[in-house]
Amino acid sequence: MSNEGAGEERRVWAYPLLQWSNIERVKARLPNSAVEAPAGIGELHFSNAGRELYSWWLTARGDRPMPIADDVDPRALVELLPYLRYLSWEDEERLVFRIYGSALVEASGIDLTGYDVFNSFDDAQRRADQARLRALHDHPCGVVMIRDIPDRSGRVYPCEFLTLPIAPGEGGKNRVIGTVVPASRMAEWNVDVVLDRTLTLRHAAFLDVGFGTPEN
Repeated sequence: MSNEGAGEERRVWAYPLLQWSNIERVKARLPNSAVEAPAGIGELHFSNAGRELYSWWLTARGDRPMPIADDVDPRALVELLPYLRYLSWEDEERLVFRIYGSALVEASGIDLTGYDVFNSFDDAQRRADQARLRALHDHPCGVVMIRDIPDRSGRVYPCEFLTLPIAPGEGGKNRVIGTVVPASRMAEWNVDVVLDRTLTLRHAAFLDVGFGTPEN
């Protein structure tokens, strides 16, 4: 995996997607009866994009533990799609990107569609994150993680990874959906990032979606 060329001049159409002013106002297209997600968990406040996805997820599931794959409607998520990750569990070990949003491609300089999310993790981090993300379906629950994204100069940028489970529907595979956005305000995401290594985890917390949270 390589992301050479990240941080170079952005394509004109993508420039607005990387502006903080856009990230903080994107909305899911929800009905008037939408369920509003909480603003955060403990002292951690969700990003606008993360909270909008969480509100969509709570609304889409209805009275079920979680939405199913058929509920993932691009029309409802069109403004969030540039910041979305949508992945499927191909087996017990591999969680593969099926959608990797255009803003994420531009910000990282690489399209991860088709890649295993754990590809660049060391063994300890891979096992920990596999267990953490499998818990989303097993419990069920959501998770928010703050990870440091490094650039080539060695500087790191904390980013919010909010992830929620999606049931497979008939004959399918378990899936997860989530957003990635900077965890603190920056005028523009124009950073020469490096994704070929384990990303330092600053904070992780499970989200109680009505069934409590895992003990460990």
